[in-house]
Amino acid sequence: MNNKLKTIIIEDDMVSRMILENYCKNHPNIELVNDFDDVESALAYLSKEKVNLILLDIQLKNSSGFDLLKHIPPETKVIITTGNKDNISIAQKMGINNYLIKPITLEEFLWSIKKLPLEPNEMLN
Repeated sequence: MNNKLKTIIIEDDMVSRMILENYCKNHPNIELVNDFDDVESALAYLSKEKVNLILLDIQLKNSSGFDLLKHIPPETKVIITTGNKDNISIAQKMGINNYLIKPITLEEFLWSIKKLPLEPNEMLN
């Protein structure tokens, strides 16, 4: 049984995306299945595939991560990655599980994953 969290990253800044990819690929309980730099591509993917976790930037070049939050199932966990603290209160009202302020350290990332509410079939080692 695969207990890894199927995860996607939605981030338009290449450096931030690479950092998150590295953190995910080196986490024993995360399976990074895809990454996107815009909401449209991510929504197209999510219409066909189910994921457990989304690492979501709010301020994207051509769209807002808030647009995506309106379309994801409630059981999907979301961690906001943002450089703007002003976005956090809005995102919390929309049901996110956690947020990380850029630049994101490995310790912050690990803490955020550890604090996710998990279903019994998603229990992490």
